[in-house]
Formats: sequence, structure tokens, C-alpha cells
Amino acid sequence: MILLDRYLFKQFAKYMLLVMAVLVTVYLLIDFFERIDDFVENQKSLALAVKYFALKIPLIIEQLTPIIILLGGIIVLGLLNHRGEILALKAVGIHTFRITFPITATAIIFTLLTLGSSEWIVPPTTASTNAIFYEQVREEKSPGILRNNRFYYKDEQGFYSFEKHETSGNRFDFFIFTSWDENYSLDIFLTADSAFWNNGIWTFKNTRVKRKNKAGNYQITTYAKTGFPLSVQPDEFFIPEYKINEMSLSGLYSLAKNDNGSRGNEAGLKLLERISFIFLGIPLLMLGLPLLLIAHHRWGRDLSLAIPLSCGLAFGAWGGWSILQSLAKAEILNHHLAAWSVHLVIAIMGTFLILQKDR
Repeated sequence: MILLDRYLFKQFAKYMLLVMAVLVTVYLLIDFFERIDDFVENQKSLALAVKYFALKIPLIIEQLTPIIILLGGIIVLGLLNHRGEILALKAVGIHTFRITFPITATAIIFTLLTLGSSEWIVPPTTASTNAIFYEQVREEKSPGILRNNRFYYKDEQGFYSFEKHETSGNRFDFFIFTSWDENYSLDIFLTADSAFWNNGIWTFKNTRVKRKNKAGNYQITTYAKTGFPLSVQPDEFFIPEYKINEMSLSGLYSLAKNDNGSRGNEAGLKLLERISFIFLGIPLLMLGLPLLLIAHHRWGRDLSLAIPLSCGLAFGAWGGWSILQSLAKAEILNHHLAAWSVHLVIAIMGTFLILQKDR
């Protein structure tokens, strides 16, 4: 049995890598024709474009992992079935479930490797591709940064720092504003428990203002409620939405655990979304393998029917999974149920069909 497992492992790994190479190439070609105009119009070098597309490969592999696993398994089992090897194995008493076991185990290993890539490789490479495309090519500057659940922003007037516990509304918690004079000495230091923006006016509650007077000394004043002439508007503070895609899985987990507000909720949803999508290939494989054997048994066709059937299966599963994610974001459906229900249904169906083939 060890020899059989080793043989199936090598065959599945080989065809899975082949499928990955083909799909990544097709993805890059499509992305190339969509993005190259931006590089040309902004007079960016070919070397920068090559760097952009090369650094995007880890993210592409993460996004294609489910279909890579499914098609790799379908192709290897289809070839084994076409050459009569499946029939020979069954003739010596090896059940279908036992034949598919090493293929599923290899899929799990590939999924775990993708998970590791999502933690250590995808975040820095995605940050680099975003910096190239949005900042160097389109020359869009990120207005702010997020560190340890605090937003930081700097403009000509001064430096701002705050926490944002509510996505909607113009309230900012634990607000800090600092400005300096022409000699880079502290001019104003404002702290407030909360800040509000309404019709172009800033209002602060429980505020402490440290200000330099004409004599060069500092005076501290406290207010229960006060206004302050800041020229900045709230829309200028926030980081682009794509920045959350640059976070590692552990970073998303930490943010979701430590932030009970909307930002933490968004991070928790993103974490579940990424992990569940990466693992979607395993249940798809569990269902795709018996469907191939059924297609061969009923219609005498292997890959010619199994590959388009598998693509349709993958598209349907992805569509159902995407709808559930939208329902979770709208707070209509439980987050964990939305993330894993498709996996559970497909895995149960696949296990049932595999066991039926052994009867």
C-alpha cells in the first residue's frame, strides 16, 4: 500500500503543478492585457511591469487553489481510469475510498502549504504589487496608516491619531492632534476622548489643549466640549480598502481579537473568508472524484465530460460560497456558517457517492 500511495502522490502532485502552471499563465495573460495600458500611459518601464506581475503570482495561486486541487485530482484519476489502473486496483480488492485517500491527503498538504504562503509570502508580495500599481503607476498616495488599531495621518497642518470604532458616522475616539512651529518645536497638542465632524465643523469632548503662548511657555486648558479649527476632513484620513488584503492571517486574527468594533469585525470576516476559500478545494475534490467515476460508468467518458463538469461544479460552489459571504457581511447569516456550510454540504455528498461506489 505504501507503494500505491507513493505512486498516486507523485501522479497527483505532477498534474496539480501542471494545472497550476497553466492556470497561473492564463491568469497573468488576462491581467497583463487589463493592466498594461496603465503602465504604458504613465510611462513606466517594462522592468516595473515584469516585477509587478511576478510578485502577483503568490496571490494568484492562493486565489486558484480550489480549482487547482479539483482539476489536478480529476485529471490524475481520469488518466488512471482511462488506462484501466482503477479497474485493476478494484480487481485485487482495493476500494474506491482507499484509492482516493492518498489523493485527498496530497490535496490537504497542498492546502496547508497555501495557508503558509498566505501567512508569510502573500502579504509582503501583495503590499509590493499594490505599492507599484496604486502609488507608482497611478500615483495614488495612501492617506493614512493603521497600526495596532490606531489610524495615523499627517498633513501640512499637523499630525493626527485616533481610533475608529464605528465605520459609519463621523465619530473618532481617543483623538490626538499635534502641530509644530517653523523651528520644529511643539506648538499645539490636543487630546480628546472623542471628536465629531458635522457640516465642516470639528467638535471635541473632554478635551485638553496644550498651547504655546507668545512668551514661549506652554499653557494647558481643559474643556468639556469645544471646537477647534482643523482644516482636514474625515475622508482624507482613511487607508484604501485594498490595504486589508495585505494583512497576514495572524494579523487579521489579532485585529479581530483585540478590536470589538467594526474594524475588528471586518478583519474577522476577512480571516474566515480567506481560510475557508483556501480549504474549498478539498471538499470539491471529494465530490469531483466520484462524479468522474460515475460519468465513466454511465456514459463511458472520462476527462471529456469530467473536466467541464468539474469546472461547472467549482463555479457553482464558488457562487454559493460568495453569496453566503455577502449575507454574512450584511449580518443576515452567522459568519462561521457562511464560511463553512458549502464545504460541509459538498464533503457529505462526496463521501456518500464514494461509499456508494464501493457497494
